[in-house]
Amino acid sequence: MHLKIIISILIFNLISSEELNSNLDNGLDRAISYGFLSEKIPVSFFDFSAIMNLSLKSEFYTSFSYVIFGGGVGIGYKYYLGNKSESSQFISTSAHYSILGDGYQHFYGISIAPGYCIKLKNNTYTKREVFAGPLIVKEYKKTSMNIGLSFTYMGDHSYGVMPFISWENRF
Repeated sequence: MHLKIIISILIFNLISSEELNSNLDNGLDRAISYGFLSEKIPVSFFDFSAIMNLSLKSEFYTSFSYVIFGGGVGIGYKYYLGNKSESSQFISTSAHYSILGDGYQHFYGISIAPGYCIKLKNNTYTKREVFAGPLIVKEYKKTSMNIGLSFTYMGDHSYGVMPFISWENRF
């Protein structure tokens, strides 16, 4: 019970923090990714992440995912073998929990996911700084495609290998 409270407070603090930095080596970023599965939460089609940048090669993340008729939460660490602002190999470790179907199918476990991050051309998005204010066009900090394999050990002592391909926009 205490662990659930601590994790909930950590996730809330990461998401609600207003310290946003314009570079990828420190500070807090947010990201949206979509695709077939994910390195952060293996059973995922769409997820929102809060990322704490530790250096140019590493980051800590919490993630909320959405799958048709379900969702999940995960927490993990990602290490890039090269600079994460460029295309680079990475390895990600995570602990995750997902609920699928009518709520009786629970999947939880730990994953190790080696992969490759392919940097794409940064896209733009629009936002409002204040309610009903003018639209401001901004550029994502990083737009990339992640591909790889997720080696997962589940809570029921089963294991598996799942490929993933996802597109990520970091802002």
